[in-house]
Amino acid sequence: MTDDVHGYELAEGVVFTRLPFGGGVLVEGATLALAECTESQAAVVQDLLDSPVKKPEQGFAHDLLESGWLVERKDVR
Repeated sequence: MTDDVHGYELAEGVVFTRLPFGGGVLVEGATLALAECTESQAAVVQDLLDSPVKKPEQGFAHDLLESGWLVERKDVR
């Protein structure tokens, strides 16, 4: 894997749930912080969790990383 490609995982204490009617929610257990996601945003979250990608420099994915919902995986192969 090259240096510009990273894997991501949910930050400690964060749970991501896809909703049956579309979209999803991120919940941080200790603070009960909640972030609602549209269907397209939920797909972005799932893509970031499922496969390594270039580190996003802007947009929704960047905001998830900057705000601490997602973190870079330490064990990327």
